[in-house]
Amino acid sequence: MPLPNGIEPDLGLFLRRMMAILGCRSKSPAEKLRLGGVLIQERLGSSQASVMLFDEDRQELKVVAASRQEIVGLCQPLSPRCVSGYVCTFKEPLLITDIAADGRFCCRSAAYRTASLMSVPLLSEQGSVIGVINVSDKEGGGAFSQADLGLLLEYAGWVTPLIDNLIALDRLEKEKERYRDLAQELEIKQKELIMASTERAELVQMVVHDFKSPLSAVISNMDLLTYLGPSESQKPIIETAFKGASKLLEMIDEFLHVARVDELHERGFSPAPVSILPLVESQLEEIAPLAREKGIVIENGCALDVQVLGDRMLLGHLVQNLVSNAVKYTPENGRIRLGMDSWESRRTEDPTRTVLKFWVEDNGEGIEDCYKEAVFEKFVRMERSVESGIKGTGIGLFVCRKIVGMFQGRIWVEDACPKGSKFCVILFIPDGPDGNEHG
Repeated sequence: MPLPNGIEPDLGLFLRRMMAILGCRSKSPAEKLRLGGVLIQERLGSSQASVMLFDEDRQELKVVAASRQEIVGLCQPLSPRCVSGYVCTFKEPLLITDIAADGRFCCRSAAYRTASLMSVPLLSEQGSVIGVINVSDKEGGGAFSQADLGLLLEYAGWVTPLIDNLIALDRLEKEKERYRDLAQELEIKQKELIMASTERAELVQMVVHDFKSPLSAVISNMDLLTYLGPSESQKPIIETAFKGASKLLEMIDEFLHVARVDELHERGFSPAPVSILPLVESQLEEIAPLAREKGIVIENGCALDVQVLGDRMLLGHLVQNLVSNAVKYTPENGRIRLGMDSWESRRTEDPTRTVLKFWVEDNGEGIEDCYKEAVFEKFVRMERSVESGIKGTGIGLFVCRKIVGMFQGRIWVEDACPKGSKFCVILFIPDGPDGNEHG
């Protein structure tokens, strides 16, 4: 190693220069170790020096710094039959005046140009070995002294924190590399899952959609048969087939909605501002003919011209499902009421500062307490609804809950007064001027 200019053999100057190097904040731990090695090597009169770190997992020593750059990076298995392995195993410093005469390491004598060498352990604060420092090839062919060993031990104590730092940095770099590889692997897996999920959703929609066309044809032909005037014995057969096909078509529509909701959710759906009042009015226009057939009056009490965080298609399906359910379970000449209200949020976990409550109320038979949570599960229907012959798949409210969940809202059902059910939904009005168009 080349010597820095101005290095003198005086011990006091040596110590001051060493402290200046080790205390310099502008130098990296590796640079401090290199410059410190230059000084200690000059002080000891050695032409060869190296620092080896102990890898506990692999049980080997690795050269991390050396006067001979060609050996940096080399590894050797931990063995007490070699000098470094002996020092690392027994945690004892070695001062060997004649390596050829030492029976413990005689097989290694050819590796040194001169007979004397020193090796000291690098010990952590907990007393575990983190590596060794080796010094060999005394200039002039003489032997190292106890004073040399004492100075090398002192130096080992000074540089151990630096080496600890280097080890920590090395581990951190390995962890970063491992996490980078893991993140890349997870990204690949995520893309594969998204592709598989998309393909699955597309396949489901394609298959289910393909079912709709022939099923619609079956229903149309059933209608035609009824129009052509079947015999009395044929009427119940046609009616049963018509009801079954209609129920199956309804289920297919619901499954298509489930597939669309799942697809949006898996693609990382983000709610956006949507004007809710025009959307409610549009759905009421579509459902009005069915309500008129049963003589049902729909009272629209929704008057807040605001935007909510959501998706136009999904919000439309939510409103349509709740209103059509109300029409389905409201008796003839009954009444349905829609309403909304808003207030300042009192929960820190809410996505905005303003809450919108939207509800649909009917005056049907109502929902028993034991079903108030269960009706939002898949395929759940009340026994009396099934017995009364009211059409249903048990999917609609399940989809409603999934949609509301995507908007970070809530949905529940409570009793209406004097009777019936009131389905309530919590949505969120965006913060800022976009939340209220006329406010």
